Amino acid sequence: MQKGPFEIAVTPSPGAPTVRAELSGLVTTLGSDPSADVCLPGVAPQWAVVTRAGDRWHARILATAQTVTLEPSRPVRLGEAIIAVTPTGETGSALPLDALADVLGEVDGPAEALEALVAEVIRASGADGGALVLREGEGYRVAVARRADGAPLDGAAALLSDSIVRRVLETMAPLAVDDVTKDAAYAAVPSVVAMRLASVACVPLVSYGAPIGALFLGARAGGAPLDRRLAADLGVVARMAVPLLVQLRKRQQGPSRPTDALFGEHPSMIELRRVIERVAPSDLSVLVLGPTGSGKEVVARALHRAGSRAAGPFVAINCAAVPEGLLASELFGHKKGAFTGALADRPGRLEEANGGTLFLDEIGDMSPAMQAALLRALEQREVVRVGDTVPRRVDFRLVSATHRDVPAEVREGRFRQDLSFRVAEMTLTIPPLAARGSDVILLAELFLRETERDLGIGPRRIAPAAERALSAHDWPGNVRELRATMRRAAVLADGSEIHAYDLGLPLPAGNAHAASPSSPPPELDLGLLDRPLEDAQRDFVTRYVRAVLDRCGGDRQRAADALGISIRSLYRHLGQT
Repeated sequence: MQKGPFEIAVTPSPGAPTVRAELSGLVTTLGSDPSADVCLPGVAPQWAVVTRAGDRWHARILATAQTVTLEPSRPVRLGEAIIAVTPTGETGSALPLDALADVLGEVDGPAEALEALVAEVIRASGADGGALVLREGEGYRVAVARRADGAPLDGAAALLSDSIVRRVLETMAPLAVDDVTKDAAYAAVPSVVAMRLASVACVPLVSYGAPIGALFLGARAGGAPLDRRLAADLGVVARMAVPLLVQLRKRQQGPSRPTDALFGEHPSMIELRRVIERVAPSDLSVLVLGPTGSGKEVVARALHRAGSRAAGPFVAINCAAVPEGLLASELFGHKKGAFTGALADRPGRLEEANGGTLFLDEIGDMSPAMQAALLRALEQREVVRVGDTVPRRVDFRLVSATHRDVPAEVREGRFRQDLSFRVAEMTLTIPPLAARGSDVILLAELFLRETERDLGIGPRRIAPAAERALSAHDWPGNVRELRATMRRAAVLADGSEIHAYDLGLPLPAGNAHAASPSSPPPELDLGLLDRPLEDAQRDFVTRYVRAVLDRCGGDRQRAADALGISIRSLYRHLGQT
């Protein structure tokens, strides 16, 4: 059963103003009589009554006995009137965000997800139509457009080419108008006139401080206007849609590209993809530099798939993971009987890569002796297996990677300069995740969707405090660490929302003082003042404990110590067992 408080919104007849009032009891009377709980001008003195039964309400017109069932956030018609019951206050929401998150977990691709998301937003908001648009240059194009019945919104591109969407894209500010017919700025715009709109809501979809699209909803005259809290909830929906919209934009630019696996909208990632597509068709040897976990093998595979050798094999070996005594055999192969355990002739990785690409990960960890052997093989384009004397021709493209500072390694004599020239005809650098701004949140959303599919768990969404924790973390393990963090958080989250403490990230050093119980947690207020003290106290304590836990970086013991309670009490206040 949903908890209150709730409000009722009644539009008595087409064109009449909407009256809103809180539903505070089991029975609510509606009419023009001043004594009615909800006073409605223009109707009978005792016009209708609304009764509550569990999580539904029943509205009945007294004169005709017509009755309808009301569910939260689903407007219905009662005679000429439009009636809706919606949650109010701090816990209220114009949209069922949990259901919207469920939508994202039930579809496979970004296009399908966006279509389902728009359809669900239209249904839940009571709008008569809506659209999601992609910005293109100075204009935009419609990616998804639907009517309330789920059918395509014909002519959406023409209808929406007006000042409402353009203003939102230009200002990057949400726009909500309760009665556009009384607003001189919008009453005559094409979509308002053609669709007979009475109220509209439009929010931008922003990535890296730039608008990449917008979400538009409209309700026609004669129906219930859009909920005044809708713009705030649409902002949350917009955050859900941004990663999907980015993917959709890439897919609609053309067929799938080898660099699509290098996800990110930070300028450094856009430039990296551009350079890979330029370099890949050549046979230049490429050295990929980047910190551990940043995705160096992903870059190597993109170079292979985008190059002329894509039909050949891609062979990878981590030089740091193979013991020094076995590395020669791994790279060059061996002859039967060359050493104990060599029971048969075996080709090495250089031979296996013939006609394709050889990826040598962590080449900077290779010993000087192996560097010399590798240099000879690269120069001569032939290998001699361990224990053999027969040279074998090899033809492959070399891609290497290391997290080390190669020039410094050369200066210190740990890496051969002549080999550095041979393996680094072209150098690509992957930025650390902490330097990629909003890519952290985009990737976190993608890894969350990936985990939901892989593990078969219910949809999750990332709470604002968790987003702040993700953005504040320095990610020493880069993309690999972020993926592991989101997989763990998706499993540990108690409900449909991932909180900061679910991430298990350490508290930033600059916030070490934040765990002090004397420091007031942010974003806490007294809430509504017309509820029982016991409910208010329980709600306040739960939010306070969650806030302290967030500020302690999810460290439950630290939060319990700061609050002066036991771990068991902490779980109890969080509603966990």
